[in-house]
Amino acid sequence: MAGKWKIAAVAAALIVIAAGALWYFESPLWTLKSIKEATQSRDAEALNAYIDYPALRQSLKTQLTARMAAEAGKDQSGLGALGMAVGSAMIGPMIDRLVSPAGMRAALLAEAQANRAPAASALHLPKQPVIVRRGFSEFLVTSTRQPRSGLVFKRHGLSWKLSGVDSPPDT
Repeated sequence: MAGKWKIAAVAAALIVIAAGALWYFESPLWTLKSIKEATQSRDAEALNAYIDYPALRQSLKTQLTARMAAEAGKDQSGLGALGMAVGSAMIGPMIDRLVSPAGMRAALLAEAQANRAPAASALHLPKQPVIVRRGFSEFLVTSTRQPRSGLVFKRHGLSWKLSGVDSPPDT
């Protein structure tokens, strides 16, 4: 009788390990497939489930501010600092308005009216995405042409959400 319990325990452990490995390797692909389907069907509600808006807004603000600071630092006339001050004041509210569920809905509607190909253009997913793991709770969706930049997804429970953007370091 004890032998049957050991076999059952080992089998259960193997099933749990296999399920965990399957989730680890396949869940990013399932997430990207779901995002593409939501984008193609212009289903803003389904798409919103895959976006962490507060984290994405913060990521974009940080990157744009850093770019502006780099450009302002190149200016010797002092106008760069003025431009930085004006730009910094405008970036936050602009990103807050655009990177929101309402902004996503508007982008999908504009795409539909312009009759553009909807397949992932709203999120700029590459046609052949490359998934770069950054540990257990984060991955980067990039392309072979720009392997160091792309969309950052972070784990939320057992699902993934778009949480940031990594821009190319040289732009």
